[in-house]
Amino acid sequence: MINNLKLRQLRLLVALDNERKLQLAAERLNITQSAASKMLAEIEALARVPLFERTARGVEPTAYGSILIRGGKSVLADLDQVTDEFAGYKSGELGTVSVGTVAKPSIDLVVDVIQYLGEKLNRVNISLDVSTSPPLITRLLALEFDFVVARIPAGIDPRQFDYYEIGAEEAVLLVRAEHPLVGRETVELENMADQQWICQPRESFMRQALERLFMSRGVTPPRRVINTESFFASVGIAAGIDAIVPVPMLVFDLVDPQRFKMLRLRDRLLLENYGLIKLRKRALSPAAALLFDAMRRLGVPSGGAEQGEAAS
Repeated sequence: MINNLKLRQLRLLVALDNERKLQLAAERLNITQSAASKMLAEIEALARVPLFERTARGVEPTAYGSILIRGGKSVLADLDQVTDEFAGYKSGELGTVSVGTVAKPSIDLVVDVIQYLGEKLNRVNISLDVSTSPPLITRLLALEFDFVVARIPAGIDPRQFDYYEIGAEEAVLLVRAEHPLVGRETVELENMADQQWICQPRESFMRQALERLFMSRGVTPPRRVINTESFFASVGIAAGIDAIVPVPMLVFDLVDPQRFKMLRLRDRLLLENYGLIKLRKRALSPAAALLFDAMRRLGVPSGGAEQGEAAS
């Protein structure tokens, strides 16, 4: 039965899901392809159903395989967490915490928490990754983060998370100092619609907020768009061409004010609210719980009651 699966067998299932080729999965586990093939046959014999479909391009998990892969990832992540915690205690650390965050809280909230916890963090190793909400949530579901500060994208079931709302985030329009629209007291949306833009992809909260602003005023959203998820890449490109870049206020605060300017609008460009998010059915390690509780105490207004149905 599948409850007799060994850790090395679970590692093979996860490697096959990542690589989709038996040879590459075998190389990842440092075993021969024939050994991997034999191990997969043993797993399918235990499961009594096919777990992967063999195709000309490699292997694809079946519905049964997807269930075991998801469970295997959870088991291996729990084992990694225990291993890190165990090693941390032996070396004098409390443990390792992996946090993902959208731009604004990466400075505001994290700095506040570090100051608040003080010496309690001396034994904690913190890994902080700054990105946008969709990849952060994807990586949280893949158990790569202990928790994140982000927004829950549309199409993701919010019931699988514990969500504590923090607040809204404001964005601004950045251009290089030589841009022809610089110097105007207020820039109308109609004057920007045909300009060159550098934006995040359509599924991003930033792009959606920008297009909502244009449509709310009856103006067609920008069509001349260079798409990139990286704010820093956007700013780098905008340094050399006349392009408009919507960025969080934090990013604008970090650039050289002699090289870059802000275009002033009649309306504020507000992104949807973000919050502190963890997986509901996954317990945090002591180190992660220490950081999570401090973020909740400092970042969530009024103690922050949990919101079971988070807005997407």
